[in-house]
This record gives sequence, structure tokens and C-alpha cells, in this order.
Amino acid sequence: MITYSAIRRINGEVNSLPYKSDAELFGTPEFWAAITEAGGDCEDFSISKYHRLMQSGATPQQMRFATCFVEPKANPDKSKRYHAVLLVDFDSTTYVLDNRHPNPMEHEFLNYEWHKLQVAGTQTWEWAQGADRSFT
Repeated sequence: MITYSAIRRINGEVNSLPYKSDAELFGTPEFWAAITEAGGDCEDFSISKYHRLMQSGATPQQMRFATCFVEPKANPDKSKRYHAVLLVDFDSTTYVLDNRHPNPMEHEFLNYEWHKLQVAGTQTWEWAQGADRSFT
């Protein structure tokens, strides 16, 4: 069984790794893989957190990947604000594990425009409520 302290610890450990774009690491604009000591981008951080949480007792039904747009007023170009995170359900709260924040954040306190959410425990993704479906 996973604990909040394990969620927080794993988020911090993975976040301590360097951020590097897929273009820098793989020579391609987008490539989903677990982060390595060489670094990774947002989805790589999320994948590694998922695997480490599974090893610490979390279940697939407690976790799901999500994509969103960050800082809605910072840049009108949505492609520059697209971001991936891991959502973890624990103790009746959904936490966002995000490489942009040192600690797990309660999802309702983040000013993110949610785009797509993985259905927990599956490979299926669904649109977030009110999502911009013109951006794929």
C-alpha cells in the first residue's frame, strides 16, 4: 500500500533529475520514455514516477497520465504550453505529480487547462471536460 510520504519522496527524487527536451536526447520532437540520469522531459518524469510508485505499492487504478496546458495567460500558442503529468488518487484526493512543482499538488489548486486523461488502469485516454478538441 502506498503512503503519502512515498508519493512525496518519489516526486522529489525524480524531479531532481535534469530536464532535457526530446529533441536534445533523441533528436525527435516527441518520444515517451522513462527518464534516465541524462534527463528527460515532462512525460518522461511522469513515466518514471508511475513505475517507482508501482514498485512502492501503488496500483494502476490509483494513477493515470494527463496532458494539460500550463500558464494559460503566458503564451497564446498552446503548443508551447502543452505538458504531461501523473495524477495519483490517494486518501480521497487527486494529486498532480509534476516536474514543475517540488511537491505533489492537489489538482483543483492548479491553474491548468486539462486536455486528455488516461482512464486509470487502462491504455485508454479520454477528453477532459471542456477540453479544446481542436488541439490533438
